[in-house]
Amino acid sequence: MQQHVGVDGCKAGWFAVTRNSEGLAWQLFPAINDLVSAFLGAERIFIDVPIGLPWADAPIRPCDRLAREVLGRPRKSSVFPVPCREALDADGVKAARKINRAHIGRSVSAQTCGISPKISEVDRLLSSIREQRHGIHEIHPAVCFWALADRSPMKYSKTSVEGREERLRVLQRFEPGVSVLLDDVRSKTLRKNVQTDDVLDATVAFITAEASQEELASLAGKSSHDPAGLPMEMLYLRIWDDVA
Repeated sequence: MQQHVGVDGCKAGWFAVTRNSEGLAWQLFPAINDLVSAFLGAERIFIDVPIGLPWADAPIRPCDRLAREVLGRPRKSSVFPVPCREALDADGVKAARKINRAHIGRSVSAQTCGISPKISEVDRLLSSIREQRHGIHEIHPAVCFWALADRSPMKYSKTSVEGREERLRVLQRFEPGVSVLLDDVRSKTLRKNVQTDDVLDATVAFITAEASQEELASLAGKSSHDPAGLPMEMLYLRIWDDVA
């Protein structure tokens, strides 16, 4: 049986959902290198983190534009502006904004700077495993939920009670065991390390990763790759004809 993995970043590192002989399973890793080493045989690892990064000729990733279009208000705000590669390891928000403006003419938010270490971690990994990185792809949970919910964006924020329940209902249509998984994670981790939305986001990534190649679609557009050769795209489950 081919192994598939859905991944989301969390306070404790990286939260992964996969499947074993008993059903859905999860693991927590401090570093992305540890996660990839644990799943060397996986066919796909779908991860909620920007992979291909903007540069001077493409200061806004086309996949981000497309994602905001399909999500609409208010969910399009979940698609954060992505910093350029040179700004990832800047010393603080002020320095990151200065570097980003110099390279692509755009500022970055404090929220975006907060996830820059995660982006940098994955970027370094993919740069070091060029021949083995074909199974690692970017997803955006909001786009994946939109696809699974008959192309309807979620109504509520993922951090609200209503939003968690809404997303759980969508996931249960495709994976009834998600409630058992969520209860298990809650009983064995601290909320400061793993939030409920981390589990739900990793699970929607996993469900998408398990789809057949014919069922997968991509928000990409032009340009579809950054100067380092990394794809700028978001994969999702195609239930009807593609939109991109």
